[in-house]
Amino acid sequence: MLRRIDINWRNNFWLRTFLVIFSLIICCLFLLIRIPGLELIGITPNWLLIWLITWSVKRNLWQSIVAAICLGLIWDSLTGVFPSHILGLIIVALFTTNVYGDKYIKEDVISLTLIVFGMAIINETIIALQYSIQTQIPLIDIWLNYQKNSLTSAIISSLWTPLIYYPLDYILSPLPSSFSRN
Repeated sequence: MLRRIDINWRNNFWLRTFLVIFSLIICCLFLLIRIPGLELIGITPNWLLIWLITWSVKRNLWQSIVAAICLGLIWDSLTGVFPSHILGLIIVALFTTNVYGDKYIKEDVISLTLIVFGMAIINETIIALQYSIQTQIPLIDIWLNYQKNSLTSAIISSLWTPLIYYPLDYILSPLPSSFSRN
């Protein structure tokens, strides 16, 4: 007969930490590989941006900023240091920190999908600004490419948001009291 394994998620810090780090590693691996069907005109979802937004909507400012800096450093180490992703992720973390405290935004996947759509555009805007300030590429080329990249990135990232949101939300939220031991 199978025994039921009863895990108390609130007290099991190491299990939750392992699962959060494992989800982050999976997002980093998705950045490196091109899977057919996950890209739209050559642009893949911003997996680390989705992870950061899912993390930040329920966290305070400092936790979000630290996560944004760490994710920016990871992203820069995977893709190159220019343009830096740290600034864009910090601004995204500032905008999305504890957003569910507002009474007009409900805690569901649809509102998170809309937040990811807007934040992907903001992140791509910051990257385009870095290119326009620090390179000799004509501005018309940068901004025409920006329009294609930002809209495509926002669409594809928001479509794939539930893939990160549901498991990470389940890991980060405590189990209902009916599952815990008394």
